[in-house]
Amino acid sequence: MMSRDTLHRIVGVFKMLILSVGCIGAGAYMHRCQWSGGGDSGVVCVTDTVTYIDTVRYYEPVARGEVSLGTQITFLPVYIPRDSVRNVVDNIPCDSVAVEIPVTQREYEGEEYRAWVSGYEPRMDSIYVYPRHEVVTIREVAAKPKRWGIGVFAGYGMTPRGLEPCVGVSVSYNLWNFLVKPSE
Repeated sequence: MMSRDTLHRIVGVFKMLILSVGCIGAGAYMHRCQWSGGGDSGVVCVTDTVTYIDTVRYYEPVARGEVSLGTQITFLPVYIPRDSVRNVVDNIPCDSVAVEIPVTQREYEGEEYRAWVSGYEPRMDSIYVYPRHEVVTIREVAAKPKRWGIGVFAGYGMTPRGLEPCVGVSVSYNLWNFLVKPSE
């Protein structure tokens, strides 16, 4: 039969074993979260986005089509030369005349624009188009490995009562990093 002291040591070792497995499991779970962001994988993704605006000039574009929009009655001033004023009777007003003007709409279309111009004999002299472009560059940059860390430990240690199982907080320095990426 075992002594009471030996039984306490076996129970203590069993508790330490359960605590150690729990700490290893918790550490593995917390370490798993770092892989999605590239934490200890040695690679960090950096995204650069550059937006620039081009200026595309189209001089004297050619109309693609023309549609008649009807007519418009407009009063236009009449120009009477000074020499012919003597021939005009004073009782007849000659300052304006009603004129029927055809109104049309022309459609202009190119690779990066579409425009409509309406009026009497419409014509587009030029059009400037400002398309916006975004260039996204994703590049991988090697991350500097972390050397110092703070963690929880469980194991055997030297205590005032001798060599015993113990649990504690430690400050550590990594001499080597083993980069094993978990399977996805």
